[in-house]
Amino acid sequence: MNRLRVVAAAAVLMTLTLTTLHGQRTGYPAEEFAMRRQRLASGLERGLMVMFSAAAEPPGLRFRQDNDFYYLTGSEDVNAVMVMEVPSGATHVFVPRLAPSTVLFEGGNWLNDADSARTHGVASVEPITALQDFLTTRLADGSTSWWVRLGQADLVDRGRSEVASDEAARRRNPLAQYPGEGAQRALALRELFPSADLKDITPQIDRLRLIKTPREIEILRTNGRVSAEAMLRAIAISEPGKHEYEFEAEAKYWLIRNGLQGDAYPAIVGSGANGNQWHYMDNGRRTERGDLIVMDYAGSLDYLTVDITRTWPVSGRFTDEQRRAYECVLDAQLAMIAAMRPGATRQVIRNAGERIFRERGFDPRYAYSGHYVGLSVHDGGDWDLPLQAGMVLAIEPIIDAPERKMHVRVEDTVLITAEGAEVLTRAVPKLVPELLRLATTRQR
Repeated sequence: MNRLRVVAAAAVLMTLTLTTLHGQRTGYPAEEFAMRRQRLASGLERGLMVMFSAAAEPPGLRFRQDNDFYYLTGSEDVNAVMVMEVPSGATHVFVPRLAPSTVLFEGGNWLNDADSARTHGVASVEPITALQDFLTTRLADGSTSWWVRLGQADLVDRGRSEVASDEAARRRNPLAQYPGEGAQRALALRELFPSADLKDITPQIDRLRLIKTPREIEILRTNGRVSAEAMLRAIAISEPGKHEYEFEAEAKYWLIRNGLQGDAYPAIVGSGANGNQWHYMDNGRRTERGDLIVMDYAGSLDYLTVDITRTWPVSGRFTDEQRRAYECVLDAQLAMIAAMRPGATRQVIRNAGERIFRERGFDPRYAYSGHYVGLSVHDGGDWDLPLQAGMVLAIEPIIDAPERKMHVRVEDTVLITAEGAEVLTRAVPKLVPELLRLATTRQR
């Protein structure tokens, strides 16, 4: 190994062995949730807003609260209901009274803390059994406009439209015609309170979630750095013969080691022809010399996600065709990010990528201008809006050539700032010399 390679290897080793700062989970103060509720309430007509938490914990998985309920309360209590008075923003949270055995084995909820209303900045915390009387009283007092989520809930890895598509697919089965959880709750409200006028709060919540607060930006920066470091570590173990799941394991270890609570989405590690299956998740194939690896993976920290994809040759060397495709995708992505600033439109961003694709002789259909990122990795939001400071997007132009077992994707999560764009996931290399140097760390 010559001197330059020794220096390069040492630099990569230092990068891989540096530990990030401890205490990555900063969380949110109660004032953050109160501010969000007040902003939401101030834009609504008089009445009430009713929001439901997750109904139950998923078996065998770490619990994650309903995104919208958490966004407005910070509560991880199960089977809870939030009622906010409009436009004052006064908020009442109703939670089940737990049996002593449940508290012993699973911990208590807000009802088990006598000071919880003050701690969490709400007007009251009450037993769920008081909810119906509370709503009946407010209705009798003239609060007839009730804002509820009539649209779909989103999930950490599924946007609202994707959840709606999943439900439509389920309903194609003639024996699966039961309503979704959200529809069932709205039906129950209408049956119990027929004089209430239910209005959909989903668009207002999505607009609020679209612009990240300073605390959210701080958390996203931490997540972007740690998730990028996780991808960097995965690339650095490259050598033919490794299984796809080994790359996943290397990255997942780093996320957990540095305090992230979970995945933003299941890891995609597609080698060879598997790379052409865009959401491939088996991750079981043994890599071979000449393979490209497409790895799409990042974490969730304090309910906020990021999105990263890198493509690289497992042997550390592109073929001429692979390199030509990779440099096209990379240059398109760089041009798209350079076009991102307050006031720019989605079409302006896409045009910047398409121009590079056409100049290099590639089909521009997948010069994607990305998607919003936040509590869901496919966050909701109006794409007709020009970019604004505080928006966060993932930019991911793609070349897909199944006939040549070639899929090239380069994706980063980008924050719109007053000055332009900040790449939150920049810590993982993507320029060709740096990428290949990293991919051959184990092969020198």
